[in-house]
Amino acid sequence: MAEAGQEISGEVLREVELKIDIRSATILVIPKSDEIQDKNMPRNLHNAAELFLRVGMVDAAENVKRNVADLLDIYSANPDGKSNFHVGRGVVCWACGHCGIPKGGANQKGNNIKDDLHKITPGPCNKCGETEQVNWLKVTQPVDATNTKKEELPWIETPPLSEEEMKKKKEAQLLAKRKEVEEQVKRALEERERTNL
Repeated sequence: MAEAGQEISGEVLREVELKIDIRSATILVIPKSDEIQDKNMPRNLHNAAELFLRVGMVDAAENVKRNVADLLDIYSANPDGKSNFHVGRGVVCWACGHCGIPKGGANQKGNNIKDDLHKITPGPCNKCGETEQVNWLKVTQPVDATNTKKEELPWIETPPLSEEEMKKKKEAQLLAKRKEVEEQVKRALEERERTNL
């Protein structure tokens, strides 16, 4: 049996533990018409992340985890409707694991909650551009304590940063990291000075 980190035929095995938020099970995967009877079709994003891990698509599972966490963070902050968010219906991409509003954004068919999703082709993926291996998502929330009745919510995400905004963000992160390191060095020097007295 192979150990984690051991090379076998040019491949490196790694041990992965990825905790998937159980709330991702409230985000349902809408099967296409030819997938409805498929027992192996993941029914929600928790199942999707498990499937990605099972087949070794760790990056895809991490994308699901990150995208779901971003969505849930937005909802937990109780969005006011005035903030700059993209709102629509999400898709899951089986090629890269990205979950979010498809290319074309909120103006695309299928983004209205009342649309019949079995008649509208989902996608394409906003990350990798995949058009075939994509399914619609349905974000749900329990309406009552029995958890039997659920309401549908839109997918909400922050718009991607422009190149200028991305550059400023990276610069700010580097500056913050530099200040943190300088502070640690300062404390270490002060501690060394105290112990040498």
